[in-house]
Amino acid sequence: MESCPLCGGAVHPELLAKTTNVTLPVRRLIEQEHPTWQPSDGLCPDCALNFARRHARTRSQRPLNAQTFPRTTFPYYHPSEYGLLGLTQRLPHHPGYTGRGVTIAFLDSGYYPHPDLGEAVDPSLDIASLDTDVARIRLALEKRPNRIRQYVNLTEGHQGMGVDAPSLWSDAGNSWHGQMTTVIAAGNGQLSGGLHRGYAPQAGLLPIKVGRPNGSIPEEDILGGLRWLLREDNWQRYGVRVVNVSVGGDYPQPWWENPLCLAVEELTRRGVLVVVAAGNSGQERLLAPAQAPSALTVGGIDDANRRWRADRPGEVDGLRLYHHSWGQSQVDAWHIPKPEILAPAVWLAGPILPVSPLFRELWVLGRAWEALQNGDGDGARHILDEWHSVLKLTWAIRTASDEAVREALLLRMNPHKWVHRHAQHVDGTSVAAPLVAATTAQMLEANPKLTPYQLKQLVVESSLPLRHLPDEQTGHGLLQPGRAVALALRRHGGPLAGLPISGTAISTDSLRKLGIPVRVAVDSSESVDAPIGEADRTVYLGMYAPQARSVSLVGSFNHWQPNRLYLEEAGKGWWHGVFCFAPGEHFYRFWVADRESGRGDWVVDGENPVRAESGFAISHSVIG
Repeated sequence: MESCPLCGGAVHPELLAKTTNVTLPVRRLIEQEHPTWQPSDGLCPDCALNFARRHARTRSQRPLNAQTFPRTTFPYYHPSEYGLLGLTQRLPHHPGYTGRGVTIAFLDSGYYPHPDLGEAVDPSLDIASLDTDVARIRLALEKRPNRIRQYVNLTEGHQGMGVDAPSLWSDAGNSWHGQMTTVIAAGNGQLSGGLHRGYAPQAGLLPIKVGRPNGSIPEEDILGGLRWLLREDNWQRYGVRVVNVSVGGDYPQPWWENPLCLAVEELTRRGVLVVVAAGNSGQERLLAPAQAPSALTVGGIDDANRRWRADRPGEVDGLRLYHHSWGQSQVDAWHIPKPEILAPAVWLAGPILPVSPLFRELWVLGRAWEALQNGDGDGARHILDEWHSVLKLTWAIRTASDEAVREALLLRMNPHKWVHRHAQHVDGTSVAAPLVAATTAQMLEANPKLTPYQLKQLVVESSLPLRHLPDEQTGHGLLQPGRAVALALRRHGGPLAGLPISGTAISTDSLRKLGIPVRVAVDSSESVDAPIGEADRTVYLGMYAPQARSVSLVGSFNHWQPNRLYLEEAGKGWWHGVFCFAPGEHFYRFWVADRESGRGDWVVDGENPVRAESGFAISHSVIG
């Protein structure tokens, strides 16, 4: 055992090595009280949790952006947290699934092979350091494999294909929207240090460019993209199981009279789920293909860029509707509410087009801003001086006080909706739909036998009800990515059919069928047959880890000690156990020891949607 450098408590040496990635606010708090401490020293999880709670108590209950001069364009709640939450901080996902082996097709106005669409994260790639030159940036990106399986250009009345097509590498303005939807769904987060990573960072992509040179996308052009997928089963040729449509039709029309909706129905019959943005009218008015019965139509919520937990009704009640379109689709005597599912639709990080002048400008602004945030005013002024040709700020600003520099930067950042040196905040059901498409790619990786109808059913079945919002606009509720994957694993044909979902209370009958002992979640490796108190909770926990030598439970209840509370191997890569927890809130993860090397790693419970800040970049799972 080793000692925590802060409290002196015992910490497993392998675990201590995993505790160096603390969040910036927690790091600053620790450094104030322990000046000699370095992040590389690590700390015990209990200390990190304590500092995270202390920091959380200093957050404002009201957004601070209204108190900033100039007023910033997005809400934030602490001066050291100036930015947007990542997707996995908003809606917990299942970290064991990345969309591998599944191709998502996109219909949009244009695309670009953004660095976040690479096969893997390449830390050596610093695209902003290159001259702002289309050819040089393309050359840098072409040397690194990406996940674009094929590119199809259906604009201007002809068909062009190939990942070397000039329109795929174009700096035209209409390239941005499709780049945004693909990266939000399937980006690996390379340019944001993993913060703005999509749910399907290993999915294949099939971008289909539709529309007119002026940027408009008539309904007939969207139809052309769907018909291309249907023609000669092109969807099957490229392994397409999901289509994302973040564009809409021309005018309201019954779905059975609309060729675009009929094409969606045909794709669904052939085995492809079509995920569609509901639209942003804020009215009871649906345009094709959003009213197609088999489409999974996506509306939006506004979480105000605020942390919240699914098990706290008061925090759930703080979610508000985005101004999405809604309505019903009628099939015989059935009325299908649209949208069926909601996802975050505002305060999302949208990637800047790498070949645009804005990319370089926001990169320089971001570097200077981050220096100021870290208390390095001289560093910020040096950056502004070094990159004067990009920002063209006057000499007076570049030599001014920290506060004057801060104000000058905000005046340049706000018009571009800056949130990160490589991103700006975006909104709309256009960006909500890709979150659902990416989740269904994870589900198909978990269980490739799922049909489009089953995918749709499981997405809505796993959703979080939002009973404080109008029924006709909320569908079944809010997307829950981790829980949707958990249900996919247990659907007929899935590897975990018949097993409970991890993180849920287990009944006596289910416990009897499982035939595994109940263990008390304390700092002990012994099974217990002692009676369980009425206030205690018996919880089923499981982890899919096919490459593991062993899996054990670590948490606040056993001082985070690995290799004490072992899970049993149930076959097919699944490890599980039943544990009795005393009343109260408990934080936990799984300690997974690799089969070959024996080295361990701590992993959150992907099936439990309840997470809490840990003080580290990744949250803890919660039993409470």
